Amino acid sequence: MSVKRFFGANSREAMQQVRASLGDDALILANRPVDGGVEVLALADEAATSMTEQAVAAEAMQPAVRRQGVAEPEPARRDSYSGVVSATPPAADAPAASSAASSAPPEDFAALSQQLLGEMQEMRELLGHQDAGRAGPSAELHWQLLAAGIGHALAGELLAGRPAELADAPADQARAWLERQLAARLKVAPRAEALLDEGGVLALVGPTGVGKTTTTAKLAARYVMRHGPERVVLVTTDAYRIGAQDQLRIYAELMGVEMHALEADRPLESLLPQLVDKHLVLVDTVGMSQRDRRLLEQIAHLRGDSRAVRLVLLLNAASQGETIDEVVTTYLKTARAMGGRLEDAILTKQDEAARLGGALDTLIRHGLTLHFVSHGQRVPEDLAVADGAALIGEALEVGGASPFASPRGIEPPSGGSPGGAALFGQARAMGALWRLLDERVPGFGTLADAWALGSLPSRLQGERLAPLYERVPMTSTSLLWARASTLPGEDWMLPHLALDATGRPLAQPFPEHRLVAGQGERMAWAETTLGVSAHLLPRLPDARLRAWLEARGSGWLSQAQANSRVRYRGERLALSALVTEARALPPVSLRYRGQTVSVSIARLAVRCTGPGEGEPMWAWFAEVHGQDSGAVLTRRYAMSPAWWPAERGRSALLEQLAADELPTLARHAARELAGTGPLAIDGELRTFMAGGIAALAMHLEQAEDDWAMDARAQLLRLAGGRRPRRARTLLDGLIQVLEAREAMRHFAEQEAW
Repeated sequence: MSVKRFFGANSREAMQQVRASLGDDALILANRPVDGGVEVLALADEAATSMTEQAVAAEAMQPAVRRQGVAEPEPARRDSYSGVVSATPPAADAPAASSAASSAPPEDFAALSQQLLGEMQEMRELLGHQDAGRAGPSAELHWQLLAAGIGHALAGELLAGRPAELADAPADQARAWLERQLAARLKVAPRAEALLDEGGVLALVGPTGVGKTTTTAKLAARYVMRHGPERVVLVTTDAYRIGAQDQLRIYAELMGVEMHALEADRPLESLLPQLVDKHLVLVDTVGMSQRDRRLLEQIAHLRGDSRAVRLVLLLNAASQGETIDEVVTTYLKTARAMGGRLEDAILTKQDEAARLGGALDTLIRHGLTLHFVSHGQRVPEDLAVADGAALIGEALEVGGASPFASPRGIEPPSGGSPGGAALFGQARAMGALWRLLDERVPGFGTLADAWALGSLPSRLQGERLAPLYERVPMTSTSLLWARASTLPGEDWMLPHLALDATGRPLAQPFPEHRLVAGQGERMAWAETTLGVSAHLLPRLPDARLRAWLEARGSGWLSQAQANSRVRYRGERLALSALVTEARALPPVSLRYRGQTVSVSIARLAVRCTGPGEGEPMWAWFAEVHGQDSGAVLTRRYAMSPAWWPAERGRSALLEQLAADELPTLARHAARELAGTGPLAIDGELRTFMAGGIAALAMHLEQAEDDWAMDARAQLLRLAGGRRPRRARTLLDGLIQVLEAREAMRHFAEQEAW
């Protein structure tokens, strides 16, 4: 059996060890208080399955065993742990056990196994019943979503990507994560008033009573307030509802704008040529149920040949989620059937909605862009620009349990919806991840543009790549200068990487051969163009370059070897011999090669040897320890100028340590990108992409911000299974995202043809 023993100061700490070692599906066999804490026995879920198979096999073999007269094992004894069986009796009891074996009937081994498994199953069921009374984090979040009106499909999709860091997080942190995920998936207009400022022909469509006429007047009033009444015109096609045209005409007269009324069977195109001088044409259409057979005819009348007509779907926030979904689905299909596109929406009657979840769920799943939200009858006051975060917050801030929602304690599904719905859910998650990286990681846009070049002929790749080198992602604080030699086993050099204010690498690399000649000239370029004030160097700069850097006030820190010689108290000694002489600084926690470590740092005032003999410097000593084991993982040495503040030198040392995995990641990325197929890339573009993806993966692995946790959860989910938080796993996920994005772009281009 794969039974393991765990010890912690308390139950929570012990359970964290169980989860880290055996996963969330581990079976807890027993726990008991011991001196200094709590001891837990646990069994991996797959081990239990294996034991079941062994028991079945043993039971099948029993008849043959009995026929051959083979002695069967003795009854197993129970140790001090409740529910745990030891297969070997204590040595002191061996004679008595042997004697008992001759007189007592031997116990069936299969029955013994079944007994053990039965007790384990009972314990699992007991724990399950206990947990049902106090729902876990996922169950609580799932209930919140259902109570808000969010459907099971979207709820399962969201919770399948819940970060591991939230396993024991407070409820407010889990709630904040949930709001971020929903807001990231809800498309809102990228710019306030964009729908009106862009102009064109806007046809407001939707079911009866959704508020199209009032919303048309509100939009017109907002436009008039910004641009005046001269270039806007109102059109109504509603010849069925009594007083509809008169209502819009009154609004038009009050605003001083032009208005036209069309007969029900007259197409919009018959009027559009007369309105070519109008920047914005607002069309109030006939309200029509999604189940009305005349809907197809109405959408057909809204097609324009002289000017494109942009359909805007109005949705009643107070309707049931199923009704809203049916409206969107029907109108989308109808628009496509008539050769049009429906991508925009306005939410009405927000003030009448008990729960907004159904409307927001539908908008998210169908990918409609929400522009405005209407919350009353006043024109134009009761129309606001859509605020995604505010809407999500309001939706989740439900007043209490709903009689139409599932009760608390319901267990969330293990993943998204099956089949095509799961694919759409994954596409939504990837779209949200893409927008998050583009917004949060400087240089990601350049990396994405470079990836798209991989589909071009190789002779064009270098030509199109050149302008990307000129982009500057943001002001940097440090530049990590790579060694002027090829990576082991490769024919290319690691590019230089800029670091942000937190010491994390930016996603845009700077290859050596693309920079100006001369080390001093390159450093001057980095300081002038990127705003760099510190240089992290692979080796000690020469005396002339050190003097040049000091004159500019530019700090630096260089790597050194254990046998590097310095002068200390008049002697020429190796750095490794001076460790005990250095002054220890407080230890620091750091993310290093996929784990949190403790770094012991010390420094010592020394003098340089060789050219510039006697120049005062700081010698730095770092020892990296595993946080749990305490074992020494690596030792590092570095040098910095004596005039540079010690705190800056310490920060630079930590930045250099944190980037220790970059060469390994870049090599892995380059080999992944050298595959076959239409999306494979090679040469200079491959080097650029390998450095950029490696930097991005390390950036995400090191960042402790909420957005980075969200991005990691999505990338680890793409990698499959419960994967640990490691830069290499994140790198593989990033390549999948970039490949999927490019594949979808190719598919869209083919469809356009």
